[in-house]
Amino acid sequence: MTDIASLSKNKIVFFAVTGVLVLALIIGISMLGSGSPKKTKTNAPKELTVWVVGDESAGFSDIITGFKNRYPEYKNTEVKVTKFGNYVDYEKTLLTVLGDGNSPDIFVVNSSDGGLLESKILAIPSDIINPDDFSKNFNKVFDDLLIENKEKDSSGNDKTISGIKGVPLWYQAMGIFYNWKLVKTVPHLWSDIGQDVVNISDTTGDGGSQMTSDVPDYADLMLWLDGKYIPGASDILSLFFLQNNIPSYEKLTDADATKAMENYFSFSGKTSPATLAHIDSIMKDLNLTTVDMFVRGKIGMIIGFPSLLREIEYSIKRAGSENVLSSLNLRTSEIPQVSLDPKNAMNLGEYDYFALSKTSPNVQAGYSFLAYLSTGEAEEKYLANFPTYLPAQRLREESKMNEAISKDYTRVKYRSFMNPETALQTFRKGLRNEYDAYFSQILWNIQKSPGDMLSGAMKYIDCNKKHLLDITSLDEECKIE
Repeated sequence: MTDIASLSKNKIVFFAVTGVLVLALIIGISMLGSGSPKKTKTNAPKELTVWVVGDESAGFSDIITGFKNRYPEYKNTEVKVTKFGNYVDYEKTLLTVLGDGNSPDIFVVNSSDGGLLESKILAIPSDIINPDDFSKNFNKVFDDLLIENKEKDSSGNDKTISGIKGVPLWYQAMGIFYNWKLVKTVPHLWSDIGQDVVNISDTTGDGGSQMTSDVPDYADLMLWLDGKYIPGASDILSLFFLQNNIPSYEKLTDADATKAMENYFSFSGKTSPATLAHIDSIMKDLNLTTVDMFVRGKIGMIIGFPSLLREIEYSIKRAGSENVLSSLNLRTSEIPQVSLDPKNAMNLGEYDYFALSKTSPNVQAGYSFLAYLSTGEAEEKYLANFPTYLPAQRLREESKMNEAISKDYTRVKYRSFMNPETALQTFRKGLRNEYDAYFSQILWNIQKSPGDMLSGAMKYIDCNKKHLLDITSLDEECKIE
């Protein structure tokens, strides 16, 4: 009886101790769970700001939707796109807010910028966008965006850090718009343009000249004028520089640069003097441009990027009943060259790229947005809203080749601006706004020699670079002379 009672007591003690241990274990596990760190979540900002130039901000709505679909952690982030009408106002405002430390998260930089905005961006590391994939997928003209920096590793050895400056969605290249009623075939060489001009002799007996029936009343091509009369005059001149082996404003004092300018001005001699004077007087009296004269049938060809089509459409509206350019006769062709050697074929490329500001407080969100912009999906959405741009990624180049830029002008083709056999290169202007301002104003001044114009350009740009980049020589006045 005693043994049985003792055994029952032992069992009671055993179960009691076991129960306490189990209870303690449960409480311990519960406490451990409540004290463990929670899963880290993306700190999505309330707002991500993006600044663009020239494009309608409404056209980015599809891109913003696509970005949030791909990165749902930013579904509640407002992506706010601000548009500026021109690069001058944009750059001035951007530099001001950058100086105040209150810049947008993402802004665009032009390919010809010489460091004014480029120095304000944060490069995209290779774990966000792989530079090798970028180089493989994007047009070769964007190789300028690839960067490599040397740094020291933990052992003090040199290592290479790769990345890219930013993400482009488009580019532009030069081509010829021509009136097929006046010009049946665009020559392959600049030197062949205007070869059919009839020299007018003195037929009046008083030293004057007289229009004859065999002299055309239009000019094949009008250059040599400034930006007031020729849209994109400074870019056309940049094309001439590139085709004469001048890649940057820093080489403007080279002999080849003078040769390029002489070629630019030579077209004034490829139109009969009477015809030239007649067209020139109409333009100046009525404040018209070469595009206005083109749609009126007074100029056979004009040079420009694909986006010049918009200006042609505006000119057609301005001309009203004076317009003689039909959709059938408006056509495009590849840009002429200085040589028939295909190895020397060169065209001017130009683009903006999206970059992250060094002062952005939303770096991770900014990188995610740029990563989305680098996808084919984002580019497709963008080009659907901005059809006069050329595709940045190689995947879409072939499909675009035979397409018309506009359904209203079926003979205005993308292929005229994107021949893969022609090397595409950007021209480094040093400072875009200052370069454009100088040449847009100075080209009318026939009293200056090409050499004087070119040395003046370098002086003007370098003066502004001291002010804007180096913050030196602030007492020196930068003048266009």
